[in-house]
Amino acid sequence: MKVYLPKDCGNSPKRILVSKLTEAFAAYDLEKIEPFLDEKVSWQLEGDEPITGKAAFLEALNGMKQNPTKELHISQVLTHGKEAAVRGRMTLSDGSVFSFADFYVFKSAKSELIASIFSFVQQIK
Repeated sequence: MKVYLPKDCGNSPKRILVSKLTEAFAAYDLEKIEPFLDEKVSWQLEGDEPITGKAAFLEALNGMKQNPTKELHISQVLTHGKEAAVRGRMTLSDGSVFSFADFYVFKSAKSELIASIFSFVQQIK
């Protein structure tokens, strides 16, 4: 998978973490993601029911592996306190292209454990 990051992404530990997590999500790399998930993590994809709990989260993400990501473009990463946001575009192996925005809430400002994610995803091609 080719990954394109914004040039200013390396000046904050939390921004680096969110970029690496986004890359792991796009690669469906469950081993890299699992240590950062709170046991009660909630993932809400706009328009769908929330996915609650670490096991359900990993199962849902694993179910998306059948169409791997070919390219990931991260356009912007914002962090403040225990919250972070990332937006970008991904191209899947079947040629479909999606824009996305993910909003993270961590357990605390210093924590690396994800309490919740809210995702907007739209096919653009």
